[in-house]
Amino acid sequence: MTAPAIEFREVTKVYKKRLLGQEIAALTNVSFEVAQGEVCAFLGPNGAGKTTSIGLLMGFHYADYGEIRVLGEIPGDVRAKQKIGFLPENFAFYKYMKAPALLKFHAQLAGVPAEQASKLIPDLLYKVKLNGYEGLKISKYSRGMVQRLGIAQALLSDPQLIVLDEPTSGLDPAGRKEVRDTILALKAAGKTIFLSSHILSEVEQICDRVIIVDRGRMVRSGTLEEMLGPGDRVEIVVDQLSEEMERGFVESGATVERKEHGVHIAAPTGRKRELAEMLWAAGCDVVSIVPIRNSLEELFLKVVGDGAKPFGGTPS
Repeated sequence: MTAPAIEFREVTKVYKKRLLGQEIAALTNVSFEVAQGEVCAFLGPNGAGKTTSIGLLMGFHYADYGEIRVLGEIPGDVRAKQKIGFLPENFAFYKYMKAPALLKFHAQLAGVPAEQASKLIPDLLYKVKLNGYEGLKISKYSRGMVQRLGIAQALLSDPQLIVLDEPTSGLDPAGRKEVRDTILALKAAGKTIFLSSHILSEVEQICDRVIIVDRGRMVRSGTLEEMLGPGDRVEIVVDQLSEEMERGFVESGATVERKEHGVHIAAPTGRKRELAEMLWAAGCDVVSIVPIRNSLEELFLKVVGDGAKPFGGTPS
């Protein structure tokens, strides 16, 4: 049986402020698993323990209690590091270098043989859509291009696990799409991706599994389908709707939106048969009746409270 890519078992991490004699629990009894080949989102409000968890699995510091395994190895072990690619949220490249030279330098740091790196670097630049910009200094890159170069750096050793901390932070919509497409391509290649992000609409498009932490404790974990499930509302699309019927639907709690290709009615699931029969009786052509799935943002705010801000700030 294949070992999980990431295992946390009852992990606790406490920071001690020696001068003040205080102890701050960053993580308390956190347990979860991420299977190999999954794209897993690690979510939580600021101060939830995300950065601490990433630091633990990377081997930057160690848990006070509990057990962690990364691809079957202990975090920090050389055998584990050889299998992991990492892109931190805040990184800086030498802006007067060009991408091939920068990747060659990082390949040397990663222990990649020079001959292998010379073949690998052009392929990586193509993979992250930076081929054709080899002669351009990094200072001339857009933020999205720099972010994709960071991902290329994380892939130099052909890692099995890629850890991305806020990979689309500060990017415009085009830049976020570029990074999202790169992540989906890595997923298709069988890589395991563990990412932290505040942009929940993006997470919902690319992830298989979601883990939510709050105040150092895990509050929800599961596949995206398990987490969201079917909602309690349906969308009924009809070709037409009289103003009188629209008023009646709105008064009964439904919402109505007129669009170019039909009228969209959102109503409680329990009323779908009743409303469909009313529409048919009124001569409306019912084009579709589709369940409305809960959104990840709605779930996030429900489990961590309305005080959380999933779209901004510095993650912790």
